[in-house]
Amino acid sequence: MREVLSRMALVLEGQTALLFRLARAWDKRADPQEMAWARLFTPAAKFSVCKAGIPFVAEAMEVLGGTGYCEDNELPRLYREMPVNSIWEGSGNIMCLDVLRVLTKQPGMLDLLSDDFAQVKGQDRHFDRSWRQLQQKLRKPQEAQGREIARQLSLLGAGSQMLRHASPPMAQAWCRMMLDTRGGTLMSEQVQNDLLLRATGRVG
Repeated sequence: MREVLSRMALVLEGQTALLFRLARAWDKRADPQEMAWARLFTPAAKFSVCKAGIPFVAEAMEVLGGTGYCEDNELPRLYREMPVNSIWEGSGNIMCLDVLRVLTKQPGMLDLLSDDFAQVKGQDRHFDRSWRQLQQKLRKPQEAQGREIARQLSLLGAGSQMLRHASPPMAQAWCRMMLDTRGGTLMSEQVQNDLLLRATGRVG
């Protein structure tokens, strides 16, 4: 159970890091570079975070067992309402089309991403490999790949923030879990402890 809860906490760490970076970009939108970053990552984050919310809440219900299913707590309501987030204010495909529109219509987006991700190059091999793979898709973005491009952008945006601001063990655990397609890796006990302490509002 500690492993399950730690993985859920690690997902939230990455999403929170991405959304704080996005908030900073909007705060500094007078800067053209920050505005471009916000314009690209807003629909990418909206798509990926909302899609991830549905299985996340389902996992939380399973963790609690029958208690999570009963109507005397808020989880059943959250589970019923979670799909609305992927529809409200622009459904998933609309968000992905918006990402593609920014990539194809706004000059310099690939350079902006390259400069941004170059700052964490070499810190994690899973991140570096995922960025190389996405670069191939971004040279000529295809509409049919819109969802995968939006998802990978969001993951790399979150990963770059984790590599900048999280502890190295936590950042590398995030990259292994989210970017290593082989899967099957376990977290160290120390990373689990730190994640669960942070998730419960204590130290970590």
